[in-house]
Amino acid sequence: MKKRCLPACLILRNVALILALVAGSVMLGAEIHASANHNQQQNQALRKLFVYQILVGFEQQLQQQ
Repeated sequence: MKKRCLPACLILRNVALILALVAGSVMLGAEIHASANHNQQQNQALRKLFVYQILVGFEQQLQQQ
């Protein structure tokens, strides 16, 4: 029975392709995570600003009375 081996260039191409796919998925995951984290921070800042505006308006109404 004859041993059949893949050519070295084919093996290297497959390894490079797998590494590129893993790197791409890791980068995509990191980008999604950073985007979600940024949105949370922005939402929290907007909530704080909203509460601050309500408090300022309430204080102004108290001062007018």
